[in-house]
Amino acid sequence: MKLSRKKRKRSLSSVPKEPRRSWARRHAFWLGLGLLAVTTIAAANYLPAFISNQRSSTAAVPGTPKPIAATVQKTFTLDNLLAMTPEQLAEVDIAEMNLLCATGLPGAENLDIAKCMARLDQWAVKVRYETERHLYRAHDPKWADHYKHSENWLRAEFLAQVLQEDCGVHYNMGRVRDIDFTKSKDLFIHGMIDDGNGGTCSSMPVLYVAVGRRLGYPLKLVTTKAHIFVRWDDGKESFNIETTSNGGTSSYSDDYYRSWPETWTDAEAKANRYLVSLTPPEELAQFLGNRGHCLLDNGRAKEALAFYTAAHRLAPQNPVYLAWARETEAKLNPVMAGRRPAGINSPMVYRNTDPITEVERVNAINRSNMQRTQPPLPGVPQPLYPHNPWQHRPPMPGYQPGRQH
Repeated sequence: MKLSRKKRKRSLSSVPKEPRRSWARRHAFWLGLGLLAVTTIAAANYLPAFISNQRSSTAAVPGTPKPIAATVQKTFTLDNLLAMTPEQLAEVDIAEMNLLCATGLPGAENLDIAKCMARLDQWAVKVRYETERHLYRAHDPKWADHYKHSENWLRAEFLAQVLQEDCGVHYNMGRVRDIDFTKSKDLFIHGMIDDGNGGTCSSMPVLYVAVGRRLGYPLKLVTTKAHIFVRWDDGKESFNIETTSNGGTSSYSDDYYRSWPETWTDAEAKANRYLVSLTPPEELAQFLGNRGHCLLDNGRAKEALAFYTAAHRLAPQNPVYLAWARETEAKLNPVMAGRRPAGINSPMVYRNTDPITEVERVNAINRSNMQRTQPPLPGVPQPLYPHNPWQHRPPMPGYQPGRQH
């Protein structure tokens, strides 16, 4: 029997319909295939970097300090160093500068500058690791007063503490009042790097600055009479660091150094730039002066004269290098000492045809001649023969300790 359209429609609607599948279910295969492709590409691009990051993150685990970038040598020879401009010297690591000035001296026969610089890099890692572990102390009520509520103060103290306690840096107590200028290990930092010699106020501040600068610390060398110390100065916070205190560190005001280790007058301070942070050329001049002392006391006066002269060229505002050069000149020509005005029939300090340099040389000679003919002013140091800031150096011809020249 044939059903009407209305009845046929009713009968069809009574048959249960198969549920309609969602779009995701209908395309599940293609979705899965696409997801697999995306995952594969992502893994290929990012997995190596992820593995590298995981490896580097192990430095955060206690006992595994994160390394720092190796300090790069930039000059390699002392001649290259002396040919640099002040701007170029500012880019040279102070440790390389100091060690190059020690090359060829007694006690530096086996000096390996690259090895020494690598050791300083390792020490910097130790200092940073211990500092970061204890940095909370700068703000912890239990410790904050000790560190003056300053992270910079804490960093300075841990620099000294780690170098002394973990790295073996120490003062050579046999040189407290008897510096031996024949020994380069007392004057330059290699005497404290993998060496039991120890340092003096000529070398310890340099080593502190070398390690501190590897960590980005704003450290400067500062001179006073017969002494060198370190200054932290970032433009906002400034304080002095005394590096020669075994068993810790100390900080003294500028006024303290007016009478320690020796007393000086304002005139001396102005003439010798005491308590003024050294520039890179002045740092190099300081090291060249030490090199000259070592050469002179080892009987190599002619070489010493060359380096005193080079130091004066780098820091012409400081009369002490010219004074040492003139003293050495007198040693090379004893007949001139105390008999004739300096500069007459005697070797020239400068052997440069540059007009400006020649004028400076002539002016220096004229000033020396005037000082020989005029009585000394009380309390004013005489640039020709000042009292040697490196105390206990053997006197040279024409210079008598205790007598005003």
